[in-house]
Amino acid sequence: MPPLEMTTHTPSMFIRLKGSRVRHLPHYLLSACALAFLLVSLASCKSAPPPQQTVAVPVDAHSNPDEASKSIPPDLFKEMPIYPGATVEHVHKPKGAMREIAFSTSAPLNEVVDFFKEGLKKNEFHVTSSLIMPARKTWSCDFHKNGRPATILLYPDDHDKSKMVIDLIYEMPPKVDPSMEEAEETFDVIGPGEVAQQAPNSNANAKRN
Repeated sequence: MPPLEMTTHTPSMFIRLKGSRVRHLPHYLLSACALAFLLVSLASCKSAPPPQQTVAVPVDAHSNPDEASKSIPPDLFKEMPIYPGATVEHVHKPKGAMREIAFSTSAPLNEVVDFFKEGLKKNEFHVTSSLIMPARKTWSCDFHKNGRPATILLYPDDHDKSKMVIDLIYEMPPKVDPSMEEAEETFDVIGPGEVAQQAPNSNANAKRN
């Protein structure tokens, strides 16, 4: 009797799907891909830094009416005396026809008053009023020249009582519009020119005939 041979099948690595499982395989793959993409998106959102919040800076609606320059404007009186060593603190923009300039000095009140009294008189300014109050350390003076009024006010500085404020208010010179001025006529002929010959009188010729 021949020996009995037993054979066994080696298990296959590929599992065959039967029936409906084969038909629904693409749907399973799509669902798995969608789930993997969702997990990756959530992981990236957690690792990304949160967006920074920007805070809007409020804009000041009230602009500074003072000019940035602290130089003496050209519309000031050319003969106006300026106290030696005084510092220009503010040159305000014109208000109508008037302009204001604020100076500061550490000199005492009496010295500043004497300087302006002598300087205004020397430069032929006409002083209309002058009032000094030593107790309050203030002085006011009204004057004018060439029809332009001006005022000087002296008083202690609010922030530093050791300094005096020289507040000068004056009227600016009027601006002349060049278009309103008449053009000056010029002629090339100098002196008397030749006398033009008169045309013959037709009436006189008729009488002669």
